[in-house]
Amino acid sequence: MNLEVVPPEGVGPVRIGMTMDEARSALAAIEGYEPGPPGSESLTATYASGMSIELEPAPGGTLGAIQVYRPYAPLRVEYRGIDLLRTPAARVVEQLGALTELEEDEGGRSYVASDLLLSLWRPFVDDDNSEEEQGHYFQSVLVAQPGYYDGPMG
Repeated sequence: MNLEVVPPEGVGPVRIGMTMDEARSALAAIEGYEPGPPGSESLTATYASGMSIELEPAPGGTLGAIQVYRPYAPLRVEYRGIDLLRTPAARVVEQLGALTELEEDEGGRSYVASDLLLSLWRPFVDDDNSEEEQGHYFQSVLVAQPGYYDGPMG
């Protein structure tokens, strides 16, 4: 399965600007969705692949940002054909950097493409050891609404 990242619009069927109820419904439509406890109003959805998706509300109650966490099973989280979470981070930076300007932060743990309103994160950097998945691959990608990087949700 592929989950398309389309910044700053959304991820898969989840779209920036949706109401939070609409966003939760869209999360449930993604293949492998695992429902939470009955009556749960969680902002995080989990999936059979090990992926999770977290919703961040904006002022006014609409969806302001979407963060996707790396799946364990083969599932592609893609932007323009680049598998953002299953391709080595150094390669993602090279490929994405050819398309847009990237700002490195935290010594390479984080990169922001401000013009796309997209960011990537990993807990530490270990580009030379593919066995160390948490440092070798990005662990999450965030897509946000315009103004997100200017302060509290713009």
